[in-house]
Amino acid sequence: MIHMKWIKIGRDFIYPEYRPKWPRNPPYKLDRVSIDIDIDFENRSLKGRAVNCFTVLRETDMIELDAVDMSIENVLLNNSNVEYDYDGNILRIFLPKEVDRGEKLEISIEYYVEKPKMGLWFIPIDSDKPAIQVWTQGEPEENRYWIPTYDYPDSKASIEISIRCPSWAKVFSNGVLVEKNEVNGKTMWKYRLDNAIPTYLIAFAAGKFSVVEEKYGEILLQYIVPEGRERDIERSFSKTPQIMKFFEEFTGVKYPYPKYAQICLLEYGGGMENASITFLTDYTLHDEKAHIDFRSEPLVSHELSHQWFGDLVTCLDWSHLWLNESFATLMAALWRRYDLGEDEFIYNLLNMLDSYLSEYSSKYSRPIVMRIYGDPYEMFDAHSYPKGALVLWTLMSIIGEKCFRNAIKKYLIRFANKNADTEDLRKIFEEESKMELDWFFEQYVYNSGHPVLKVSYKWIYRDKMVEMKIEQTNGKDSLEIYTLPLEILVVGENYTMSKKYWIKDKSHIFYIPVPSKPKHVCIDPEFKVFKVLNLEVGVEELLKIVKESKYLYPRIMAIRKLGEKGNVKTIRELTPILLDEKEFWGLRSEIAKTLGKIGGNTARNSLLKALEKVKHPKVRKSIVSSLSNFKDEKVGEKLVSVLRNSDESYFVRATAAIGVAKTRYKNTVKILEEALKYPSHGNIITINALEGLGITETDEALNIILKYTEKDEPRIKAAAIKALGYFADRRKVIELLSDFSKSRNPGIRRAVVSAIKISMNPKLLPLLDTLSKDVVGFIRRYARDTARKIRKHSEKGEEYRKLREEIEKLRAEERRLMERIEVMEKKGV
Repeated sequence: MIHMKWIKIGRDFIYPEYRPKWPRNPPYKLDRVSIDIDIDFENRSLKGRAVNCFTVLRETDMIELDAVDMSIENVLLNNSNVEYDYDGNILRIFLPKEVDRGEKLEISIEYYVEKPKMGLWFIPIDSDKPAIQVWTQGEPEENRYWIPTYDYPDSKASIEISIRCPSWAKVFSNGVLVEKNEVNGKTMWKYRLDNAIPTYLIAFAAGKFSVVEEKYGEILLQYIVPEGRERDIERSFSKTPQIMKFFEEFTGVKYPYPKYAQICLLEYGGGMENASITFLTDYTLHDEKAHIDFRSEPLVSHELSHQWFGDLVTCLDWSHLWLNESFATLMAALWRRYDLGEDEFIYNLLNMLDSYLSEYSSKYSRPIVMRIYGDPYEMFDAHSYPKGALVLWTLMSIIGEKCFRNAIKKYLIRFANKNADTEDLRKIFEEESKMELDWFFEQYVYNSGHPVLKVSYKWIYRDKMVEMKIEQTNGKDSLEIYTLPLEILVVGENYTMSKKYWIKDKSHIFYIPVPSKPKHVCIDPEFKVFKVLNLEVGVEELLKIVKESKYLYPRIMAIRKLGEKGNVKTIRELTPILLDEKEFWGLRSEIAKTLGKIGGNTARNSLLKALEKVKHPKVRKSIVSSLSNFKDEKVGEKLVSVLRNSDESYFVRATAAIGVAKTRYKNTVKILEEALKYPSHGNIITINALEGLGITETDEALNIILKYTEKDEPRIKAAAIKALGYFADRRKVIELLSDFSKSRNPGIRRAVVSAIKISMNPKLLPLLDTLSKDVVGFIRRYARDTARKIRKHSEKGEEYRKLREEIEKLRAEERRLMERIEVMEKKGV
């Protein structure tokens, strides 16, 4: 039982009609699901028979199953006819008599599905032509669109699935292939998985694929790609055995299934950890050039870690989703540390923090464990993924890695093939650590927000002490006071002193005796605590941290702070580090971003110099992005040369495409029209060139974008539709957005919302209100949030416009002042 002194449920996440969602608690346990289906590629339909086997948990006279938009043709209970009712969403089977606890039931359902709205996707999605590929997507609650079953995570069953397809197609599903034969001119593929899994993890895919296999011990590893992509398999999946071994060793638990397949699918977004067979976007397959600065391992490791966290042990309900996603996110980061080193790991953690803070500042805040939501999709956000991962990392830092690993081993063994909730996890951490952890879970997991620490310090010469002041300046949606450990590292001429404190009050002042004036002071040097850190120290102190500290986290925090208060000296001191190829690329990228924020001619010239000298593609990408802040002809020329240079990384060139538009370089439309045809990984250059064309807001650009909205390739089409947002005050564009909002492809409908978000046009609110009722949960939420933002923006009206103009005047004055200072310094004044 949790006894909270404070409850903070966040802001802007809950809409008025939202109510708490509790586990469904059915009167039965699902034991086994057997599915026999016949796929019709030409008519985009499925004819099937699903057998659900149950154990009754308490007396009942009715069984309810999830089944959406199906034609139910026959229902049998233990091989006998039975009465039932179907309303298009729920299939209710009326039992002839009330059954008692412990009784076994078998319900067989014959059904038909045609062009389902979700769950089962025929590819291409936005077409009536015969499909070339079909795949499923069950999470969170979409398998009910093609299987009549209990579709909720709190009951787990073993699986058997038989699929009949045209003989040209190969079929892959959960578990082991136990039978394959020809039936009535089609090929029947039968798979079986004896492990109990939630029904949202049931999956299959069919189409023309090539397969490469290998073994990790006794585990069959399969790498499955569309025909013609065989050469890209090694680049994407070669580290799978090492990742699997690392996860086994870290958790102390062997991989739980007889095989592990990874299959790349057309028009698939991201990845999905279906038990024993992960579905992945074909975007993860990449050529040799893309491999310069693109890797599949972050996605591969995240989905593979789910086989333990999410599949073997599954969250009890969606309010506890973080048990699946936060662990997977952290485990992928830990693999990164093992594979690439400490700096990559810390920078990954910082990017997680940035991702969470972006959502926190621009959208909403909520507790990690949250029962009040509208749709399960809403829980798949930066609170469940990176914030939760940072909370787990903080917990590991407090109790120690050995204890943490012992605890998750116990968790995975105790709840193997079962469900768990957050309290189950907390109790195991307490058992293993011998620590009471209510305080930790209350403040980080059950409440919204995060600690914000304002830190300042000074050297007291007379007493030979450092006075360190730490103040909690937490937001209104956060607890007023957090309890957290904090290490303070003081580095002097001939000494290094580390002190650890517990922050428990609103404000602390610590006195640290040291032999001489410190060279620099670092707060939480190894980034072991989830928090926001605001350093209230001068430019000189910050530069010392950047140049002298051996830890990445305080160096990057100092670099970012210099972006707020830097000057010409800052630029000159940071530029040599930016140019140093021996320095970690992430640190150099942060310097490039900071120079772009500082602005002025000196920063511009440093970035141009770096563009000539720096080789690392990820650093070059940041340099190009920062140069985009300068509306300057020379900068524009350099960005055009980067865009046209086929020796550059795809991603650097793609960034330059947007940069050319932002600099308002002459002939931008013509240059970007040419760039639309440049080949690149995932068409990233084409996609960014379309955005660049939108930024120009010219009639010529609009005509080009309109042509690309007619393309068949979904990513390009979606990018073109999004770019229409820059022209959404025009009647023709408004009509087109309305037409595209009716597309079958959720990616296209999402692009419509993105276009409206760019436009901020109140005339499009009715269209957003329609999309807020979309069948896909993430589109509903995105449309609703966008509509709310536009309405708030409209209310601010003239006051908002004047504020923006005033800010622009202040920025212009600041730039002019800096340029005058530069001239004076050059003259030696």
